[in-house]
Formats: sequence, C-alpha cells, structure tokens
Amino acid sequence: MFAIRSISLTDFGPFKGDQRIEFPGESGVSIIYGENMRGKSNLLNAIRYALFGKVITRGDRQIALHQIGNWETAAEGKYGFKVVLAFEYEGAKYELTREHKPRSGITTPEADLDYQQESFLRKDGDVLGPDQGNAELARIMPETVSRFFLFDGELLQQYEELLRNESEMGRNIKEAIERILGVPVLTNGRADLGELLRDAQKREGKAAQKNQRTQSLGNQHEALLKRRDGMQEETDRLKKTLDRVRADKASKEDLLRKTEQTKALLDDRARVQEEIAAAELRIKEKDERRKDLLTITWKGLLNSRIRATRDVLEKELQDSRDVYQRALVSADMAEKLTKALDDGECSTCGQGLSEPARQRIAAVTSEALPKGAREQIESHIGRLENRIAALRQSEAASNADVLQEIQDSIDDLRADKATAEDRLGEIKEQTKDLDETEVRKLYVEYDKTGAEIGVLQEGIKKQEEALQVINDQINKVETEMAKFADADLDTERARRDLCDTLRELFAGAVDAYRERLRDKVEKDATLLFLELTSEPEYKGLTINTSYGLTIVHQDGQAIPVRSAGAEHIVALSLMGALQRNAPLRGPIVMDSPFGRLDDEHTTKVVKALPGMADQVMLLVYESELDPKQARSDLAGKLRKEYRIARRSARHSEIETIA
Repeated sequence: MFAIRSISLTDFGPFKGDQRIEFPGESGVSIIYGENMRGKSNLLNAIRYALFGKVITRGDRQIALHQIGNWETAAEGKYGFKVVLAFEYEGAKYELTREHKPRSGITTPEADLDYQQESFLRKDGDVLGPDQGNAELARIMPETVSRFFLFDGELLQQYEELLRNESEMGRNIKEAIERILGVPVLTNGRADLGELLRDAQKREGKAAQKNQRTQSLGNQHEALLKRRDGMQEETDRLKKTLDRVRADKASKEDLLRKTEQTKALLDDRARVQEEIAAAELRIKEKDERRKDLLTITWKGLLNSRIRATRDVLEKELQDSRDVYQRALVSADMAEKLTKALDDGECSTCGQGLSEPARQRIAAVTSEALPKGAREQIESHIGRLENRIAALRQSEAASNADVLQEIQDSIDDLRADKATAEDRLGEIKEQTKDLDETEVRKLYVEYDKTGAEIGVLQEGIKKQEEALQVINDQINKVETEMAKFADADLDTERARRDLCDTLRELFAGAVDAYRERLRDKVEKDATLLFLELTSEPEYKGLTINTSYGLTIVHQDGQAIPVRSAGAEHIVALSLMGALQRNAPLRGPIVMDSPFGRLDDEHTTKVVKALPGMADQVMLLVYESELDPKQARSDLAGKLRKEYRIARRSARHSEIETIA
C-alpha cells in the first residue's frame, strides 16, 4: 500500500520558506483547514508535482511552473521551489525530491525555459538511478489513475460522463477505472497471446514452404501475413491517433464545462453592451424632444392670461356669430319684401299690396344691414377664429404634463443604463484576465476534434473490414495446407491451434473478469451509497459497462435526473468501491469535497471516510466542515489537524492544531 508520511515545501505557491506537514502511521483521517485563496489546492498540487512534475488547474490545464514559486520570495530576488514527498510502499521507505530552479546564468527567470527541473528518488536511504526511479514511481502511482487518489471535489461532475456512452471524458475515466482495477494486466496478456498466435502462423507458413506439395500455399500464406501485418500496423496507428484525439477532446470537454460560465459571461457582456447602446440612443431621442418642448415652455407662464383672453374672444366670437346670423335672416327677408314692393303683391299669398302695407314694408327694409356691413362682420369673425386658434396652439404646446412624462422616461432610461453599466463593470472584472480568443478558439477546436474522431473511426472501420477479409483468406489457405500430411507442418499447425485456443479462452476470461468486477463495484458502491444518502426511498445503484452508476428508487425505477448533491454522493460511492476492489491501494487526498452537500450528508460522508481508504487527507475550509463536528464524527479515526494561516496575500503558513 502507498502511504504518504510527510510533505516538505520550499517556496511552493503561497507557502513561503520551508514548511512541512507530517502524517501519522496509523490509518485514519487528517484534516487541513484553510480559507479560500490560502493554499489548500496548492497542497494537492504539491503532491501532484512531486509525483508527476506538473501542476494543473481545476480545468485540468497545466499551469506554467514559472508561476508556482512564492511571489514574496521572487520579489526578494529568489526564484524556484522544491517539494519533498516521503512515503511508504510495500514495506520500503521512499523520499522523492523534485525541484524547479533557475538555469545557470539566469538571474531573473521570466518563463519555464529559464528553469531546470531536478528530481531523484531514495529507497530505504539509497538514491535510485533516473530510469529506475521513474519506473518505480510509475509502478507505485501511475499518473493515469491519480484522479482516484488526488481528488478535487469540484471535478466530481466528471463522473457523470460515465453514463454517456458517446462521451470521450467518460471513455477516458472508464479506462482509468479499469487500470486501477488491474484489467490492463489481463488485456495485455490477451494481446501477448495474439502475438504468439501470429508468430505461430508465420512458423506454420515457413513449414509449408519447405514441403513441395504445400510450397505454393506457403508462399501465398506468407504474402497474406505480410499484407495483414501492414494493415494491422496502419490500424494500430489509427487507433493510437484516435486515442490521442479522444484524450484531447476529453480535455476540451472538461475545459468547455469550465468555460461555459465564462462564455455565458462573454455573451452576457455583449447583451449588456447592446442594452447600454440602445438606452443611450433612446435617451438622446427623448432629450432632443425635451429640448424642442423647452423652447416654448415659457408660454406656460402665460397660460392663465391666454386662457382668460381666449374666453373673452370666444364670447365675442359667439356674439358676432349671433349678430351675423340675424343679419343673414334679415337680409333674406328684406330681399323678399323688396321683391314684393316691386311686384305690388305678396310673394307668399299673391294678394295685392295696399298703400299702408307698402309703407310698413319700406320701413322694415330700410332697417336691414347693408351688404358691406355683413362682410365686415364676416371678416371680424375670421380674425377672432384665427386668434382663438393661435391661443389654443400656444396653450397646448406648453403642456407641462407632456414635458414631465418625457423627463420621467429619461430618468428611467438613465437608471436602466446605470444598472447595465454596473453589470458590465462586474463582468469586465470577472473576465479581466481572460483571453477571449482562446475561449472562442476552444469551441472551434472542440468541433474539429469531433470531426477528426469521425474520420478516424471510419478509417479504422474500413481497415478492420479489410483485415477480416485478409484473415478469412488466411484461414482458407491454412485449411488447404491442413490437407497435406507433414510432420513439421502438423507440429506448427498444432502450435497455432493451441495459441488460438488459449487466446480465445483468455479473451472470454477477460470479459468474465470485467463482468465480475463491475458486479463487485456495483455492490460495494450501493452499500456505501445507502450509508451516505439521506433519502430512505432509494434502493441502491446499478452500473453500466462504463462503470457509470444510476440511482434506483425502491419501486425499481431509475432516477433519470439527479441533483448536484446526489451526483456528489454517487461519485464518492464509486470512489470508495474502487478503493475496496483495486489491487493498487493508496491515500485519498480530497480538496473541498463537501461544497455541494448539506449538513446531514456532510456528516454521513465524514463518518464513512475511514472506511473508504486507510489514509484520508481532507483539505477544507471551516464553514465547509466544522472542526468540532468533524472531531465528534471521526472520534478515534481523526489522526492530525492542521491550519493554513494567512501572513499576507502572498504568504501562508501551515500550523499544527493542538
């Protein structure tokens, strides 16, 4: 079993100077408390750096090692850092030292090329050679399975990819799971038997070439084998390329997941900028309208006098219209009476007019307004109407309510614009160190890798179809060769049949072993899940061929959509089950594992941790895991407590909690 005994840091990240953490030999849990930005993730990366010489972000991207040295120390003119990891494995004591320091002649390093990395491994006090040391490290802790030991709680959602058959990330995790469970040992054995089978076929062909009766068949057999070898090499090359592209796509999948929020921020920024531009345009339009109204606003001060004058004029207009109407009636009557005088008879009844009647009619017609007077009244009415209309227009144009409405709209728009500008400021602050080109380039490259995978898969499919045709032809030739009796040929044929039988048996055994492994992982994961979950109606978990786990309700139905907290519990259950079934045993180092869990689930997980691995290290902040509660939940299984104390923004120190 791989067990860490101490970590010594020199100027690594925020840990200035020489600092050390020791872990007891007894199995149990050690807790290191630290608030955000104090260096918890740096401790996880310190172990990763010691083992593999790299530091990664939570997006699985490597960080330039030049950025890892302590900032305060660098400001003082000292560059570089060192990590010493002491551990035990299979009864031996190891000490791994890895140091990153400036190259000779470089006084102020500015990039990774300005540094050199040195490392060496001691075993029981003796320094191993470089190749021997690297081989020993690869045997003790292969990098491909390190995700199951150096465990970032923020990456738990990756394990949901195991439920998606088309996911490249899920495929890579499955391969890592099978590696930690020891499956590659068996698949390598199957591959070795396949190689032995190919060698036996070549020997059989050589034996056939020595016999005159089978010489032609032997030559044909040899040619087919050479063609198959060439096609197999091309198929293997395509598969290696596919694995590389899939790994690239899986890495990009995780980066995309990490940048989804970033991309959303960029899209939100564009939307907010459009909102600000639209608000500015509307404010400008409203302000121009307001200015137009303000040019006649002074008229509002005269509204009362305008209204009083208008009232007088409207009264005068009405009186003038009455006079004019009476004048029109009088003129019409006068016209008829004048005609009666001229005709000497009434125009209505036709009777003749007497002299007294003539005199009365003449008196009436003499009182009628002359035509010129009526025209004067008409002109006066027109002038009154024009004045009243002008006064009405002046009164309406100075409407204060319209002006106030426009001003209110401008104020609202300015408030909306200010809110949008505040939001834009927040987004710019969040994205100030972001390379937008790289984010958008990532989406383009991800699509390209998907297309490349499709091309490679089609190429592999065609190669394998061609290989099948070649193998069928080889089988036919071997069947023909079998018809001829020859001691050497029979011996080689028996060898080939034996290798073929063993390969088929081994292949079946590998498949059966995989199935039994999945059943064991499912069983152990279910037991752990039921121990961790607070939902009484959950029956357990079911596993798929990729080791993806699905929650099952007590009615037998699968839970298709699960919360982030439930996903967290499922992933932890898988981790524990793998630890119980893996030939490779080691510590679990967890960074922020409780961020998505409520208090009840956190308590359940803490109590279960000692059973998940012999050595567990928790990197948490106190609001995530209350120290008093942790001590109560772990009791005798709590082995050590540390705290990361702040000395400055760029300087943290590790303190033992007594």
